[in-house]
Amino acid sequence: MARMRFRVEKLIRDKLPAIMRDQGLAVFDRRLDDAAFDRALRAKLLEEAAEAVEAVGAEDLAGELADLSEVILALAQLHGLGAAEIEARRIAKRAERGGFDDRVYNAAVEAEDGLPAADYYLARPDQYPREP
Repeated sequence: MARMRFRVEKLIRDKLPAIMRDQGLAVFDRRLDDAAFDRALRAKLLEEAAEAVEAVGAEDLAGELADLSEVILALAQLHGLGAAEIEARRIAKRAERGGFDDRVYNAAVEAEDGLPAADYYLARPDQYPREP
């Protein structure tokens, strides 16, 4: 039988190599140092967020949000942050800026040239392109 090899190149959960080996796969894994782990977690954060965006139905969404939460907690722990500290920051931001209860969607902003608040948008042209 011919063997096939597939490039994966991503962070996976701790128990997956053993599960995969039990399925007959050869797994080529390694442990990451802090800097590589940080980069891998940040990439995993984007991967899991994209999967949450694509989730269909509440059950699928719950699973993807659980994965996203696991990555967030691992990233926080790597940087010495605890879940309680993150929750405290969330609550403080909610008190200062609100949550998403009112479902407010901002389509655009308009500012006079020279207004200091406009500098925020001007500094991020890819995120906030100017309209004609």
